[in-house]
Amino acid sequence: MTSTANDLLLSTHDVAVGYRDGKRDIVLLSDINVTLRRGQMVALIGQNGAGKSTLLRALTCYTRPLAGHVELANVGVDLHSLSYRERSRLVGLVTTERVLAGALTVRELVELGRQPYTGQLGRLSAQDHEVVDEAIESVGIAHKRDAMIATLSDGERQKVMIAKALAQRTPLIVLDEPTAFLDVASRMEMMTLLHSLAHRQGKAVLLSSHDIAQSLLLADRLWVITGEREFLEGDTEQMVIDGTLERVFSSQALKFNPAIGDYDMVLPTTMGVALSCRDDAMTHAVTALLLRNGIAVNNRCTDVQVKVEALDRITLTTRHNETQQLSSLAALLNALKASQE
Repeated sequence: MTSTANDLLLSTHDVAVGYRDGKRDIVLLSDINVTLRRGQMVALIGQNGAGKSTLLRALTCYTRPLAGHVELANVGVDLHSLSYRERSRLVGLVTTERVLAGALTVRELVELGRQPYTGQLGRLSAQDHEVVDEAIESVGIAHKRDAMIATLSDGERQKVMIAKALAQRTPLIVLDEPTAFLDVASRMEMMTLLHSLAHRQGKAVLLSSHDIAQSLLLADRLWVITGEREFLEGDTEQMVIDGTLERVFSSQALKFNPAIGDYDMVLPTTMGVALSCRDDAMTHAVTALLLRNGIAVNNRCTDVQVKVEALDRITLTTRHNETQQLSSLAALLNALKASQE
């Protein structure tokens, strides 16, 4: 989707966020100048405690920035100057807090998303009911419409909260760790849903996430908080290529692997081998086995070469020994350890 000036929804101007400690301001992030546009999904990435949730809450007016302001695009109005009802028609926020609404049905909870549009009595019109039905259908939980919230799985609850945000009919949806506590299949389903909301419904979707691989696959742009609390943003592909993701974690035990779009553990090793396997699945499995036994795979290594055609057909060649035919991975490990002695 090609973005235009009319797609611009929100912009920040020299925003700083953090918290109060007595009379002091503790700044977590500063000098944040970003925009959010319709039809784009943006993923916010950073380690725990980096300030992701604090930033999202400031952008959605649940707290105030320590400095700077958040502006409603094309209007020039500070978002914090709007009333709660006005903001609720612009921004929908989905948090990780567990929903304490066990006595409500799915439909009743989603109906609460219409509060910015109903009168004081909260009566829903025919149009409101239509919007609620559409929101429930959009997230794929129509079959749970009359189910009690207390009976739902974590993934289903997250879908209900997104449906509630959709019922608000806001152009911007902000989600704090929407895939937390979900299994692998549910995480993928959730991220695909959010991508669809941006690209098919023209929403601006901003989410914080620890699901790096899915974020890199589906997000159009990244907001990255480095281990030094520097805030960086840009197109996803550019930030992968330029090494920005190497700076997310301060731990030396993690290294970003652009080949898989995720992080690898860096384990201590005592030797290196060149490895050749019949397919990618075998390569991944044998590489992991060697690594957790202190052996790194380095295909520039000429001293020790391993060829795995099958789990019972392994060839080990070393500079100082004859080529050995091995019949198991356990035998391979024993032979590699012996070659170091």
